[in-house]
Amino acid sequence: MSARTASRTRRLAAFGAGAAALALLTTGCAGDASADGGAEPEHKSFALSGRTLTVDSDDSRIELVTGDGDEVRVTRWFTGRALLGSTPRADWTVEGDELKLRVSCSGIVTTCDAEHRIEVPADVAVSLRTQDGGVTAKGFTTPLTLRGSDASLTVEDVSGPLDLHSADGAITARSVSSSRVRARTEDGSLTLALARAPQRIDASSEDGSVTVELPEAAYDVRTKVQDGRTNVSVLEDRASSRVVSITTQDGNVTVRPAG
Repeated sequence: MSARTASRTRRLAAFGAGAAALALLTTGCAGDASADGGAEPEHKSFALSGRTLTVDSDDSRIELVTGDGDEVRVTRWFTGRALLGSTPRADWTVEGDELKLRVSCSGIVTTCDAEHRIEVPADVAVSLRTQDGGVTAKGFTTPLTLRGSDASLTVEDVSGPLDLHSADGAITARSVSSSRVRARTEDGSLTLALARAPQRIDASSEDGSVTVELPEAAYDVRTKVQDGRTNVSVLEDRASSRVVSITTQDGNVTVRPAG
């Protein structure tokens, strides 16, 4: 199973029914699983009682964007096939202010592909956790918290407090104007590109390089590297109120001016 896609394929090494039975089953299966290959989008909208949206997802690519209006709007693309076993399905449920996204893809020789686009009211904070599916988020001015397992996280053009954690996947943040950023990877590279000088950055990686690009200013840069090289080329000042703290166990650290 790839850690960079929400597709999941399981194959049975010994198929006792033989080649003829397999060919018969194949004739009746659905088309190729691809969100871009003809799957009709489905839509769902719901209102929030509070100002925070919680998303719990697995086996799906997620796109988070800000939208107009007071409701959360979700668009889903899903395709799946199974030669034998349960019919693949995708479910979405809302409980309070939590949106739960699930994909069921089990059986013999199954393929599923799911993608969700979530449009969030501009004044709503988002807290998302996902397993096995990449996440992209763009345009948020409110607090944004993303937690991923087997998932890459990509953030762009955000200015609210930012908290990112990936257990197995790269983290990339571009055009970030947030004053406070926390980012941690356990197995993957970490890249933060700041568009405005932050007050505080806490970044760490257990196994992967960390690169931080900063606007012109003086920073109190604190690095701790167990196995790797450190290259800091921004203006450093231990008395600065702008603190950049970076730790890695196995990976290089680079802190450089934004280009």
